[in-house]
Amino acid sequence: MKKLLLSTFAVVALCNVASAQFSEFADNPAASQFTLSSENNTLQIGGRVSAYYETRFLKNDTNYQKKTHNGWDFKDIDLDILGKTANKFVYEVHMSLIDLAAAAATQNTANPANPGIKAAYLQYKGWPVHIKFGYDKVPYAQGSMSEIWGTPFWSHANLFGGDLFSRRDLGLTLNYRFMKDRINLYGGAYTGMGENFFQYGNDGSGRFEYIGRAEFSYPAKMKYHIIDQENSPTPVFRVAVNARYADKTQPKGYSIYADAPSAPGAYGIRIIDGKRTAYGCDAIVKYKGISATFEAHMIQLKPTLATDGLYNNTTTSKNNNVVNAGGFNTGINYNWEKKHSVFSVMYEELNTNDLYVGLQDWLYLAYAYKFSGFNSVAKIEYYIPTTEDKVQNPLHYTGQLRVGYQVVF
Repeated sequence: MKKLLLSTFAVVALCNVASAQFSEFADNPAASQFTLSSENNTLQIGGRVSAYYETRFLKNDTNYQKKTHNGWDFKDIDLDILGKTANKFVYEVHMSLIDLAAAAATQNTANPANPGIKAAYLQYKGWPVHIKFGYDKVPYAQGSMSEIWGTPFWSHANLFGGDLFSRRDLGLTLNYRFMKDRINLYGGAYTGMGENFFQYGNDGSGRFEYIGRAEFSYPAKMKYHIIDQENSPTPVFRVAVNARYADKTQPKGYSIYADAPSAPGAYGIRIIDGKRTAYGCDAIVKYKGISATFEAHMIQLKPTLATDGLYNNTTTSKNNNVVNAGGFNTGINYNWEKKHSVFSVMYEELNTNDLYVGLQDWLYLAYAYKFSGFNSVAKIEYYIPTTEDKVQNPLHYTGQLRVGYQVVF
């Protein structure tokens, strides 16, 4: 046992030292343990391993299995390969090995919260407008674009975690930055199938989803790090607006709900037979270790069929052929660098269909102790549904606790 403990600490220490040697290589990089360089190319290989113990505080429900939510589980076993060439090409392949194994066992690669493939793209940065083609996060929603491993939380919040809109997709992204990167513009066209593309391919409509985002940062550019790890000596902030639109009206003989049954997601609104528009805004400010975030999103759905389940059997005079959904999320974080500690509180409210009665409110409390930044960190998260939507999302628990450890190498 003593040798096992010593070996474990040695591996962790080696990962910490190695990962500290490399600076940022992309907008949302993992720390890299291993780098290969030549005259014209640089290749970094990194990854992440994390696991936690989860327990849910269950209601008196005899139909709900306690054993399914009490025990150890992996969050990440990731491998990330990131390259850069002298002629301004950047490429990345990022895989979650644990999720690929789970997908192979269930013949399903479409879990939006834990996709087996997280990135596979080629980007050219030799022109003023950067061009990216492939599969990656789409430029929508600050919370979605930010890496969860760089926070005390174990998963993204419900608002931007993948149930309301896709976080990743295959397509073309254009990015233009000016005023020393303080203004950042994105535009892109994607399949609209999101993480479900690997399972189902394109849908019957053959139409794209279009996404745009505009950001302003001051006094300097800001990367997608929610925690103020630099303990900014002066206030820095970013504000942004974004929108996305898709017309997935299905031709005769095709059905999203039959051809791609899991693609609409838990609430049936990630992709619909009809027109879908989402728009939102977000903001973040950092100062002396404190960071505060806010974002809100609204989704307007226009299902083609009057019998679509999203209408909840309401008449046209009541629903006006429109279904609305959305919500907001706000949080505050404190990075106490001297104590290697980060404290976070987050609150959100959701309404996933305005034709049903019911709101969902959630409170998140989290703490992280950093042995070597977020490259070697212990994290604890307490997740509380303060208001339950008993129609759209009935719950069997009153709270969830996760405690675990993360190593980024």
